[in-house]
Amino acid sequence: MPSPATHLRAPLLWLLLPLMAGLTAAKLWPAPACGLWPFAVVAGGLCVAAGWFALSPARRGGLAWGLCLLPAVGLGGFLLLHVRQPQLHDSVDRPPREITVSLEVGQIFPATPTARSVTGLGRIVATGEPDRELLGHRVYFSAVRRISLPPLRSGRYTVRGVIEALPAGPSEAAGFNDYLANLGIRQKLTRAQIVREERPPGWFPRFCSHAEDRLETILRRGLENHPPTLSLYLGMMLGEKAVLTPEQQNAFMRSGTYHIFSISGLHVGVIAVALLGLMGLLRVPRRPAAVACLALLWLYVQITGASSPAERALMMIAFLLASRVFRLPGNGLAALTGAALVTLLLDPLQLFSTGFQMSYTVVVSLIIMGVPLGEKWLAAWHPYAVLPKVSWRWYHYAINWTGRWLVGSAAACWVAFLASAPAGIGYFGVLSPGSLLANLAVIPVSSLALIAGFLSLLTGLAGLWPLSVLFNSAAAVTLIVMDWLVLHGTELPGMYFTASFSRAWMAPAAVVLMTAVMFAGLSVRWSRRYGGYWPPVLTLVLIVVLGVKFG
Repeated sequence: MPSPATHLRAPLLWLLLPLMAGLTAAKLWPAPACGLWPFAVVAGGLCVAAGWFALSPARRGGLAWGLCLLPAVGLGGFLLLHVRQPQLHDSVDRPPREITVSLEVGQIFPATPTARSVTGLGRIVATGEPDRELLGHRVYFSAVRRISLPPLRSGRYTVRGVIEALPAGPSEAAGFNDYLANLGIRQKLTRAQIVREERPPGWFPRFCSHAEDRLETILRRGLENHPPTLSLYLGMMLGEKAVLTPEQQNAFMRSGTYHIFSISGLHVGVIAVALLGLMGLLRVPRRPAAVACLALLWLYVQITGASSPAERALMMIAFLLASRVFRLPGNGLAALTGAALVTLLLDPLQLFSTGFQMSYTVVVSLIIMGVPLGEKWLAAWHPYAVLPKVSWRWYHYAINWTGRWLVGSAAACWVAFLASAPAGIGYFGVLSPGSLLANLAVIPVSSLALIAGFLSLLTGLAGLWPLSVLFNSAAAVTLIVMDWLVLHGTELPGMYFTASFSRAWMAPAAVVLMTAVMFAGLSVRWSRRYGGYWPPVLTLVLIVVLGVKFG
């Protein structure tokens, strides 16, 4: 889809949007009694017709080609989710019962050392005859730590516990239950005991586990006597949110800055810039530098747990870096579209996760609205218009650069707030107007801490411990400032409000509506006839007034 305003072209949107529509239809409706084969036949026929019209010399072939392609991709999305998740709409009506299963552990959630249980996600690969319907199902498990073997990611274990369906109604853990449901998990194994290890993890998971312990040891050096700062540092560098205190979690959540503790776009992007800068200093050729950077980023993502946000961020950077390094036609929107398309083809249920919706909505908004809005605001920044530039002193340049940075950052934070507000209300129950100022202050500070942490890891792995401690101390200073700003900033009136939608369906609908309004603005170059940059603001006001209840 071209944009005359910013020359953004993303042809893969013609595949991504109908694919998302088909996945949504599959999430809402089960497969018909006749099976999926009629849909496959129709989709195949439409694909053949689309190919025939695309090769047709007639002028009307372009329109017919699109009319065949869009429903074919939509039906393909419907088929993809039902084939990948055949139990998606199966009813779970059996009562809770004790069961012994063979569980393939796929993820371990970080926990404090004093936690009574260890939790994670796994897949049932073997069970008794009465429970054969559970084979292949993913479950959430919670095992009592003191009577269980310590599980490792990708290991296979014999687990005994009580299996039950996730609660369908509202509960205290409704947000976490929604997260599990969007992963296709509909049952949990609680009060469990990990009896024995059937198969240990492979060499690579063991390497990642040892490497994470090694990185944590490096980051801890010099900060052992400062637990609050150390918890922020580990949470930011390794994604260990469990080490944060309740006060820190609440403060960063309410200020709209909790995303800095998820290994996602900010972390991967900052480390990618640092790696590329290091490769430049070493004079590594551009293409080998890009390959080495992506390989190291992939290893970092795997060591820190291979979370979905980190893998999405890696995919985005890989597409963007490949287009620039290999001089292929591309832009930020095209790279983002390609990353989203590949992500959904590999794991279609990610479309319904909160992280996928928020991350892609915010990044898309920054590209299609944040960039032109920032350029417009920067065009009005002329602090010394009447003074010739040859007469500027150093402080003139400093003021001009600082102002330009503040103006550009303010435009990005404003657009990010507009894009994330509907999802923040729907999924976290918080409207955070203070996130405008909080992110303006926290993101630069956290970026400095990330760079210092990266240098600490680099020097620590090289055995240069004094330098590593120095970088840890520098990161600690920035984190103390950030922690103070957030903890005291959330005490100010109007920083956040407890809010929720009156209907559950309004949250995804509001996210889609806001994104559609921004695409509409991009298509008309944000012209005054369209209303300039005000339609997204008015859309958010209408969403809040008509669909949100406070308190």
